[in-house]
Amino acid sequence: MAAAAAATARDRRRRSRAPEAAAAADEDGEEQHLNPFLEGAHPASSRVQFRKVASRARWVEEAGAAEVVDSKGKLWLTTGVNRGGKLYYNVEEIGFLAERGALILLNDKDETIGMGDIYEKIARGNYGCSWDAFQAYKHLKSLGYIVGRYGVPWTKKDSGTCDIIHESTSMDETDQSVDGADGTFSDITKLLKEMQIDGICPSFRVYLPNSKFKKSAPGSPSFLLCILRDKPPSRVELEAVENKFEGIPLKYCHVDNGRVSFLSFSNVTLPNLP
Repeated sequence: MAAAAAATARDRRRRSRAPEAAAAADEDGEEQHLNPFLEGAHPASSRVQFRKVASRARWVEEAGAAEVVDSKGKLWLTTGVNRGGKLYYNVEEIGFLAERGALILLNDKDETIGMGDIYEKIARGNYGCSWDAFQAYKHLKSLGYIVGRYGVPWTKKDSGTCDIIHESTSMDETDQSVDGADGTFSDITKLLKEMQIDGICPSFRVYLPNSKFKKSAPGSPSFLLCILRDKPPSRVELEAVENKFEGIPLKYCHVDNGRVSFLSFSNVTLPNLP
């Protein structure tokens, strides 16, 4: 009887230590790029888990992005753009990481910027990402997808072959670049948000979870994601955007009061009835 009680006590202590061990394993802040909808993935493994690790980044208002000053873990492998040997986070990446305690955002006085102020930056829509686009971004990231802003290569080596930009705008004009001489941003984010593109345009390029993903050679995306606005797109708009990005699957996202829905359209030929 005493032996059984002792064994039960040992089991209880072992179970109580298990969460600490799991936390230690995840302390490097690595994203778990597994998806419950992919074959062989455990349902719980799609969650992006961060434990006791937070990078720090300083907000640069002129660029609408944050320069990482202290990077922790392996988040940089699939998050942020690399320019001039530095790492920068777009506003949607800042919001996603800060929500999970993986990033501390600082102002120019190295004071912490709270979540309320981060949400306000996103909600303004002045930094190349709307609130609806942010909701779509964090939903996909939470499922383990690798998500990058459309038209902005992760690195200079990323040729961005999938990024078909409006005819009047070149890739160099849409790239968030850093001047190599003094390390200051070119004010490219403003060009991004002021681009006049007729009809529907992708907001993000999305890749399947991949532990071997490289920003310098990302390959073709699994699909491009377009954010639907107030009204459904017309058939003419859908056909136009499908033809423009022929060969790359397109998916559409609609956000209604925080509820994120994803759509795709297929051509269907109805049989002639007798």
